[in-house]
Amino acid sequence: MTARAEHVEAILTALSEVDGLRPAAPAVRPVASWNPAALAVDLTPEVVRVRLVATALPLPPRLRLAGDAVAKALVGSAYADAAIRLVVTDVDGSAFGA
Repeated sequence: MTARAEHVEAILTALSEVDGLRPAAPAVRPVASWNPAALAVDLTPEVVRVRLVATALPLPPRLRLAGDAVAKALVGSAYADAAIRLVVTDVDGSAFGA
């Protein structure tokens, strides 16, 4: 596993602890050795961008928790000083109690 892949996995693991948000992974047929959720994360030394789907509301406290989780996952890495951008691409119907 490359260093980039390890950091993406650390971000995804950290986000799995945040209730109400999930990675906005494209609908693809998963391959055993590949996590499609990794496509929701873009890493550069300047910006870490994570695309998310909200499965619960309200968004502001969940996004604060997610931002903190991503920052913690990147401590000590080449991405530690990058700006963190969380992009909510969709709101799942379950967020509205549907």
